[in-house]
Amino acid sequence: MLMDNCDADGDGTIHYCEMYDCLVMIENEWRLENCEEGYASLYCANPFEGDAYYCNGCEGYWSCEDIEYITYEVMAYYDVNGDNDINPEDEIDLEHYDILVEYCDFNNDGTVD
Repeated sequence: MLMDNCDADGDGTIHYCEMYDCLVMIENEWRLENCEEGYASLYCANPFEGDAYYCNGCEGYWSCEDIEYITYEVMAYYDVNGDNDINPEDEIDLEHYDILVEYCDFNNDGTVD
């Protein structure tokens, strides 16, 4: 089961990077099942990422800086009314809104901030 859930690159081994990310994922799943609704998920920068000794190289991977940039771009595009939330008031296509809420609304309040 550990290999199924934590071997992100499918190479048959679990590296430091994969184990770290997997443990964060497991913690967040536990919080979702055991904490009050709206309890924050755990977000941690993987200290092993980018270290060739601990992690296999992965061409094309996103860095934290990439994700920060993409976040600004997505919010600028979809947060039309400038309230720092993506919600139906932004006149967003409902299909895109539903996808964003499904994958990104961690506190289940119907908005993505």
